[in-house]
Amino acid sequence: MDGTVRDMLHLRGVRISPVEGFSEIIGFRCLGVAEKIPDFDNQGGSLVHIWHVSRDALPVSVSEAERWLVDAPPGRHWILSEREFSKPAHQILSNITVEFWGPEKLARWIGESVLRGDMSAQISLESEKIEDESQEVIISESEAIKVFSSKIDLEDWLIQRGMEHVDSNPVLLQATIWTVHGSLISPSGLNESHSWRVLEDPWAEKLELHDESEMLSNSPNIRLLKPQETKWLEDNDLRTMLIGILETRRQKEDDSRKSAVRSTMLERWEFDYENASLESTPAAIPGWILKTGGVTEILHSRNGRSYNINFAEVP
Repeated sequence: MDGTVRDMLHLRGVRISPVEGFSEIIGFRCLGVAEKIPDFDNQGGSLVHIWHVSRDALPVSVSEAERWLVDAPPGRHWILSEREFSKPAHQILSNITVEFWGPEKLARWIGESVLRGDMSAQISLESEKIEDESQEVIISESEAIKVFSSKIDLEDWLIQRGMEHVDSNPVLLQATIWTVHGSLISPSGLNESHSWRVLEDPWAEKLELHDESEMLSNSPNIRLLKPQETKWLEDNDLRTMLIGILETRRQKEDDSRKSAVRSTMLERWEFDYENASLESTPAAIPGWILKTGGVTEILHSRNGRSYNINFAEVP
């Protein structure tokens, strides 16, 4: 995990210099010192010592916090902790110049970077399971798929709803990109060939046009959550829904060249859905699994809506 934190700091433009004389104080590993931390207000002054606290079953105790206070050098500090701090231990640290990020904020910080495609998170080859009451949902490892960029900021979304302390884990929500090769036909029988790219989003149950600018340059290698099979469109339904997306209306051409007034009438160019060819490409939408009050939900990163975990595939 030290390596992941270092990578995150590098991506945020934090340049770390090694420290001399010590590197660890009973559970607190000093990653180095930095002059500027862009992720929180820089008040100037001395260098900032950056610390990482590895995961452990028990929270950081008062004695551990006091030992760190005694041994830590003077100046400003930033603690990135995978462990919870007991309330008294946290209060001790609040009395000095310390920026403290607990496991929830740290995980969210890393998850956001993964979903933006800034870094790749490797996972076990084994499928993971999420339990929601009596049901189990299989989550498989993502393959080489095209991943859309997120449209919402998780931190802001949670703050707006008073859910800052909700446990969140980044995932990918399976979707499909359809490359459609077909024709538009005018009322007079003119035929124009076109190609379109259409996203089928089974979570939001909608189709929409998209372009390559919406895709992440680096696809994160994290868990892929599959929707229920019934959420996918059948071929006939898919073709029928494409009509409303791909057909267009154009200004009618006036046959009379002598007319000084151009026609303002619009004519409908229909999409020839029956003869179109459809090619599918695996795709995914960033999302998060949110757990609060015994309820597990899926947060969609493009529309900001949450869905019941039962929307996912059940074995």
